[in-house]
Amino acid sequence: MNGVWKNLCHSVFMKFMDLRRWNPAVADIYTEHAHQVVVAKYAPSGFYVASGDVSGKLRIWDTTQKEHLLKYEYQPFAGKIKDIAWTEDSKRIAVVGEGREKFGAVFLWDSGSSVGEITGHNKVINSVDIKQSRPYRLVTGSDDNCAAFFEGPPFKFKFTIGDHGRFVNCVRFSPDGNRFATASADGQDHGRFVNCVRFSPDGNRFATASADGQIFIYDGKTGEKVCSLGGSKAHDGGIYAISWSPDSTHLLSASGDKSSKIWDVSANSVVSTFPMGSTVLDQQLGCLWQKDHLLSISLSGYINYLDKNNPSKPLRVIKGHSKSIQCLAVHRNGGKSYIYSGSHDGHINIL
Repeated sequence: MNGVWKNLCHSVFMKFMDLRRWNPAVADIYTEHAHQVVVAKYAPSGFYVASGDVSGKLRIWDTTQKEHLLKYEYQPFAGKIKDIAWTEDSKRIAVVGEGREKFGAVFLWDSGSSVGEITGHNKVINSVDIKQSRPYRLVTGSDDNCAAFFEGPPFKFKFTIGDHGRFVNCVRFSPDGNRFATASADGQDHGRFVNCVRFSPDGNRFATASADGQIFIYDGKTGEKVCSLGGSKAHDGGIYAISWSPDSTHLLSASGDKSSKIWDVSANSVVSTFPMGSTVLDQQLGCLWQKDHLLSISLSGYINYLDKNNPSKPLRVIKGHSKSIQCLAVHRNGGKSYIYSGSHDGHINIL
């Protein structure tokens, strides 16, 4: 899907944009959440989107019509939804987040019937991903410094992966589904929050990313650890997001050390490092590898198009507001018109 989801300000809508043009004229807007939207994921079929908000509401809605009709609404647990994953047949959804006694759920998209249990964690679950080929595997990453591995359906807990020494922020399966990777923030086996987990597109691997600055790669079918990217440390700060290349050979990481990196997973080496600045607002909190496009998201809210041929400078930076817009003005100069917008976020943008 040639696009990216963005949560704008405190509004309750998500936008889908064409990555090649980034033209608001081709944006779709969904405004039916009553609370701030945290995450949205397309079903692999492309016909539906599942979006979750801070109240714990999950809404599944149609993408084929401008009205974006609601199909189903669920409340998987009481608390913020932090991540969503679909199975490749678009029939099952896994949802994780800030529940009270329950931090995740996996169920059929059209009935809400359970197809397993998300257990094995005693704190907030930050990330979830599902291997996009059979036999299905599911992996989660949590504030309890661990990732958990599941087989199914019905999905059942198999074992805990305690390699991270800080919070595990992200886990991701490789595109071929054979391996996965984890990323974290303390320079040892993950001992801090696991922030992100992602299977590779082929399902052969998955990755975990954490607040300890490490990324671990695992076998996508067995959950056995393959390697730690970059040895003892992948980044000098916590890692908040990872994204696999479409061919499952490389991984893009985004870190609080104000950089993003491309990794050759098989060679266990850095291919490119993208320095994004020196201020707190230059911390990298998200990333996306979509076909030929590489994007990262800064704490400032800016979206950066990364240039593999010139890592020192983004191809383009999309500057939007992160808080409400208070004023607009039009300035005409030399036959051209410019729109100035001022926001509570302290920025003035020129369109």
